[in-house]
Amino acid sequence: MKILSFAPAYLVPLIATLIGLYVITRILPPEQYGIYALVMSLMALSQAALFSWLDIGTKRFYERAIRDGQLPVLNATIYLGLGFSTVVFVLAVLVALHVVRLAPGYEALLWVGAAVTVTRQFATISKVFELATLSRTRYLMMECGDSLLGLVVGLALLWFAGLGPSGILIGMLAGSVTVVLLDIGHITARFRGGHFDWGLQREIVGFAAPISIASFLEYITSSSDRLLVQYFLGAEALGRYAVSYSIAERAVLSVFLALSVASYPLLVRAFERDGLQAARAQALQNAEILMTVALPAWGGFMMASGHVAAVLVGSQYAESAAQLMPPIAIAVFFFALRSHYFSHAQHLLNKTWGLLVPAVPAAALNALLNIILLPRVGLIGAVWASIAAYVLGLAISVWQSWRYLPLPFPFRESLKAAAATGIMCLVIWAADFPRNAMGLIGMVAVGGLVYGLLVLAFDIGRLRTAMLYLRRQFRPVLGPARP
Repeated sequence: MKILSFAPAYLVPLIATLIGLYVITRILPPEQYGIYALVMSLMALSQAALFSWLDIGTKRFYERAIRDGQLPVLNATIYLGLGFSTVVFVLAVLVALHVVRLAPGYEALLWVGAAVTVTRQFATISKVFELATLSRTRYLMMECGDSLLGLVVGLALLWFAGLGPSGILIGMLAGSVTVVLLDIGHITARFRGGHFDWGLQREIVGFAAPISIASFLEYITSSSDRLLVQYFLGAEALGRYAVSYSIAERAVLSVFLALSVASYPLLVRAFERDGLQAARAQALQNAEILMTVALPAWGGFMMASGHVAAVLVGSQYAESAAQLMPPIAIAVFFFALRSHYFSHAQHLLNKTWGLLVPAVPAAALNALLNIILLPRVGLIGAVWASIAAYVLGLAISVWQSWRYLPLPFPFRESLKAAAATGIMCLVIWAADFPRNAMGLIGMVAVGGLVYGLLVLAFDIGRLRTAMLYLRRQFRPVLGPARP
């Protein structure tokens, strides 16, 4: 159950994001939100291309560094690599702005986005070191504090100072800088006794570079549609599409992220300490919990998407969001299942170049279908393209896993979870909740109650067994039960 104890690290940021969307979509018109979404996409592409290898390498090699007494060397190598990537990134921004002349306002916005990208990566490395040790309290404080402070500062600058998209980005900058400043003592301590190791650096790059390239291609898959929407349909359509995609992606993907915060380190720890069979056992436990939690979240969001659109976003966005969010949720679920389970086979075997095998054709298919469909059917064409691309990527990744390292998949528990999700959705549909805030709260409460009772009745995902185990473990602390 340690996996679930890290869930607030993504649930709190999810709530902060939804609150932010509620306010932002009532202040910014679709054109300005489209500009903000474009900058965020460029930030995500830059992070994937130049920085993601650092936190990937830290997660994968931390346990080995502990085992070999080389943790200070790993720390120094990671931070010096971060400095190098930062220099390359700044130079790339300078060259890009020299080649592409932008209005002063847009150029300033891009520089704020560049500052956010760098400081967020420094904050991410601090968080990853805490996560690698499974230090729950410090990790949760960092992750939740970053999100909440960024939300408060960003909305204050947007609402009271009227700074528009730049105010939101400055809020993100404030959250990341605060995390780094509060962790400065630990950052300094990590360098003690360490030195840069070229051999380790090459090994980290050899492992993480394919993952970074694959992540970059994943962002191309998820971001190219936004660039093409901007090109074919304009900034206003991009704003509507970006809001819909952001909500659906956060709602579905955050469940996977919340669980993978602990599940991936536990998987790596089992593999490094006890071998392949222990890793397979841990993978099965991870997958059981993942499907037990992710399926009802996915199904519930599909049922509640109209209510979410009516309550969460401004009237300028609501109609398109209600239409686009359900199929977007389908695409995101396929992507998340591949990224947060089946691709772990390549991670464990250090065959990370294999991650490009599903990523390249998925990115190519997504771009091709967007070019074909967007001018003909509008925004829904971008969604269909994403679904087709992610289904292709998932199918290839499953085939790779079965070929190289067959990760066990809990078909029985997944079918139980799917059946319980279906019953939950039928109850929600029959209740016919009104499309307002109280109706949305009612859907969540009733759906959670129905699914929770079914989980307990049929021990879906073995959660009832796990809760009984925890009760026995804590009984000596709590004292004997009263007669």
